[in-house]
Amino acid sequence: MNKKHKQIVLIGFIGCGKTTLFNKICNTDCKVKQGGESVTRQVFLKESSNGQGFRVLDTPGFGSSNNKIEHAVGVLNALTEGPLNQIFLVVKWERLGLMRNYIKNMVQIFMRYRNLVTLAVTHMDTADKETLEKDKLEFVNAMKTFGLNSFVYFSKNDTSKQICQDIDKILIKTELQNVELTETEFYSHFDLIEYINDLEMDLEIAKGQIITNFNKISKVIIKFIGEFNKQHEDMSNIMHCLALEVKKIAEQQISEFEVKNNDIFSKLYEQCSDPVTAYLVDFALKKELMEQVDHIVKLTQQKIRQDEKHFFNFIKACPNCGVIWLKVAGCEGKTNCGNFPEEDEYFQNYKYTQKYVFEISEKGVKFQERTNTNQQNASQTSQKTTKLSKDGKQGIIRKGCGAPLTWSEIPPLNEFQIKELIDPGIVDYLAYEIPKEELKKRTKVAKESLKQRVEQAKDQLKVVRL
Repeated sequence: MNKKHKQIVLIGFIGCGKTTLFNKICNTDCKVKQGGESVTRQVFLKESSNGQGFRVLDTPGFGSSNNKIEHAVGVLNALTEGPLNQIFLVVKWERLGLMRNYIKNMVQIFMRYRNLVTLAVTHMDTADKETLEKDKLEFVNAMKTFGLNSFVYFSKNDTSKQICQDIDKILIKTELQNVELTETEFYSHFDLIEYINDLEMDLEIAKGQIITNFNKISKVIIKFIGEFNKQHEDMSNIMHCLALEVKKIAEQQISEFEVKNNDIFSKLYEQCSDPVTAYLVDFALKKELMEQVDHIVKLTQQKIRQDEKHFFNFIKACPNCGVIWLKVAGCEGKTNCGNFPEEDEYFQNYKYTQKYVFEISEKGVKFQERTNTNQQNASQTSQKTTKLSKDGKQGIIRKGCGAPLTWSEIPPLNEFQIKELIDPGIVDYLAYEIPKEELKKRTKVAKESLKQRVEQAKDQLKVVRL
């Protein structure tokens, strides 16, 4: 394959018009949705029939109730077929809430590659023409929360030539990039669970109860964050400690789930020669709690950013080279990217995080400061601030492009820059959280069994070139 040839992949839920779009682009006649199940099982690769010329990969649809592992592996195989210029997430035009849910389920898989993502919206001929422009603007604004800003719209009457030309306009600004999902991304974001017997359903019910209880607590915490007085003198520390407390609660819920359902896990492992479902249910619980925790952490971070004295507001990116800097002294006015101060004025006076204890129930959130941390913090803040090197003699590697800057005019980091800079690590922790000792060995066997099924599916579902 010519590595320089432009290549895209189509990904979407069953019934979104993905394969119909593929047929139009490539002038093929692949079967489309029948009876609610995905007809596309293999991954098909073909050259576009119009435009500048690009290769298109059509993948199995999301949302199938059967052969879930095979469908997920089909998408995985498409991503590894070669470098991609663009990932087209195909979604049917309908109510904004429905579209948002479909897109959320897909885009979370590709968050590291969102610069490659274009939303391809089909069935535009069904849209209300009187409110179309207003509805499209609302849709575009809603997608900003996912960091997406590339869109293309298609109707059933669009010709192959029109569609290919629209895609060409997007591809002309892109470059080939390898897309490789991590093991955690694959097992976390693809729905792989298929229930076979009553024991598996019992495990799912138990998981659902844990999630329901955690959701109730989450609602209370979210309300507390929203109503918390931003003028409180220690708001940043309280929000920080609350985020850690929520993470702790999630860890406890997972541990309790595994202990309380040890009998069900044991029976499944004894009865099933391939106990994959037990492992996937356990993993799915971690995923759902993780998403709730991640949402709450974002809310606490948003609240913290309202505190003018918090370090979030002293971090900015050079608009010229993108290097991120933390302001530790002066430089409100003009400076240069890469300037180092002689002394850390900001952190010399920065308050170290106070420790708070929380009492959280469905009735509300209560907190109080731990008195035994005051002396320790006083000792820490009395330490002298280290001098910073201006010339690199102490081994500091100089960075920055040297471009002139006016610090006060640089906008603060956006939500995605903050998340990438100080990711709390909840995703990886929960994904790899080790079960109780009595389950550890059996879970390892189930995990290896699942991996074997995935590898077998990879071999069986090779990309078909049309």
